[in-house]
Amino acid sequence: EMRQIAPGAMSNTGGFEPEQTRDYLRNRGFKAENIARYCYRPFDIRWLYWEPETKLLDRNRTEYYPHISSENIWIEARQKQPMEDFDRGYVTSHLSDNFGNGLSNFFPLYLKGAALPGATAWAPNLSERAESFLSQNGHAAAGLFHHVVSVLHSPFYRRENSGALRQDWPRIPLPASATLLHSSAALGRQVASLLDIEQAVPAVNVSPVRPELRIIGVLTAASAQLNPNAGDLDLTAGWGHGGKGGVTMPGKGKAVARPYTPAELAAFAESGGDAAARLGASTYDVYLNGKAFWSNIPSAVWEYTLGGYQVIKKWLSYREKALLGRGLSKEEARHVTDMGRRIAALLLMGPALDANYETVKRETAHFDRAHLR
Repeated sequence: EMRQIAPGAMSNTGGFEPEQTRDYLRNRGFKAENIARYCYRPFDIRWLYWEPETKLLDRNRTEYYPHISSENIWIEARQKQPMEDFDRGYVTSHLSDNFGNGLSNFFPLYLKGAALPGATAWAPNLSERAESFLSQNGHAAAGLFHHVVSVLHSPFYRRENSGALRQDWPRIPLPASATLLHSSAALGRQVASLLDIEQAVPAVNVSPVRPELRIIGVLTAASAQLNPNAGDLDLTAGWGHGGKGGVTMPGKGKAVARPYTPAELAAFAESGGDAAARLGASTYDVYLNGKAFWSNIPSAVWEYTLGGYQVIKKWLSYREKALLGRGLSKEEARHVTDMGRRIAALLLMGPALDANYETVKRETAHFDRAHLR
């Protein structure tokens, strides 16, 4: 019966013996406190039963789990970015998986004191140099954390440093003034809120939604009205299929490119900016099946990658009906709309993030050698 429910959990692999593991867990008992929200991929939050005592999880990272808290946040990064375009810097408050194209590293804002020798409370995850820098500027650790987020998501920073980002860790210039650090951190907080798919963001997924975002990713019926009970939300357009060993493989799916409609261009113009230019010269209608589609997902939004993945397409690949075993819920269908609008809002922040980065470059804090020691 267990093999039918979860065949992967009952398959022998190197270092994992399923029957002995299951016997141990049944004798020890279930630990409800180990059920955790789990960031499997960017914008893809699931549930996980975290198990530290056996090899039920391939790598349980016992040194990582104690620092997970809804009050703690993490930046995902890599020492080298092998892809042509840098797309790291995802922010999450959840236990997270390795993303793509090599190992992910997650850097927390705080460390749990109970996991540190002789400490009992949460402590900022700062070096002595960082603490000294912040004390001089009158800022808390969160200010530096969000400054890093704002710089990492500047398109100009990514382009200008593309070669270095493929070779080593990102280098982040530090602002010379408390005022500049404050404004940079404020932008970083906006980025972090857009990346947190479970956070309500005014004017993005909380009414009234900005006109240039309101028209993005609208769930639409090709004919008649959508009826979830009749299978109208079943994802059957070929976005994913099962590969060897139960691994989900992405499929081509159905995304139809088209020009913007006059109504869509008018909504972009209503924002008073250059939304149409920044979001792509064309747009896509992305299909669930032969009847339903998400209309107007601009090309830059559809092609947007984060953590090594084309975000929306990756999310869809795991939810093809043949893999999921059911159609999408209304909430899951709305999730795609929410992703599209969040990504569009991030792209539209580009000019502000670039201006902030260029200002920080001009007014960078400098340290003498004695301080660096």
